[in-house]
Amino acid sequence: MCTAGNSYLLISLGVCMTIGIIYCETLESEIKALTRGIAEIGYMEPMPWGLHIDPDKLLNEVRGKIRSLQDRVDVIVLGYGRCQAMDRLGSGFKVPVLRPEAEDCIGILLGQDGYDAELQREPGTWFLSSGWTRMGIDFVFHELQINHLGPKGIDPLKLARRMLDGFSRALYIDMGTDPDGKALWDRAGRIADDLGLRLERTNGSYDLLKDTLARALALNAADK
Repeated sequence: MCTAGNSYLLISLGVCMTIGIIYCETLESEIKALTRGIAEIGYMEPMPWGLHIDPDKLLNEVRGKIRSLQDRVDVIVLGYGRCQAMDRLGSGFKVPVLRPEAEDCIGILLGQDGYDAELQREPGTWFLSSGWTRMGIDFVFHELQINHLGPKGIDPLKLARRMLDGFSRALYIDMGTDPDGKALWDRAGRIADDLGLRLERTNGSYDLLKDTLARALALNAADK
């Protein structure tokens, strides 16, 4: 009999099922914090950050990973939002594939309504999750697709500041579970300073990730 370490995921399971999780590495600390002690999770694999820059590549990589895993698990959870691609994922897989209903990783951590509200409050907002913050200013260059310009004698930081001229705020998403929280907050401050942005903090939520895992577990109960 499987047991789950997180009470919100206990769904009267009579038979052990296996859940596989494929996720963007920017969500690694949140995924690991959420899934710790859940025995039904038999497989977890991070995918490289930044794949969303090329949506077709992201789609192909995730589809390939699903197909390589689908004979070994009962259900697959994706640690991805729509990310400009996942609405084209399709359904021709051997097992159910679930993901949070959000536009991207920021929507997952804030809830899509919370994400939209922050953008409405201040459209010029650059969001910093713990994963993005760990990567530092290089992730900003990658996101703006200027990371290759340094060797050409172009200062990517100066160019990033020009490209983000309409931005005024960096918003750090505090999930309240990261042991490196103080160091990450300090690092977020350095990123904001480099970009000439005001730094603010907001609380994130695990609700969308919890709901997706609960739906995965519930599929087993529904099949009995």
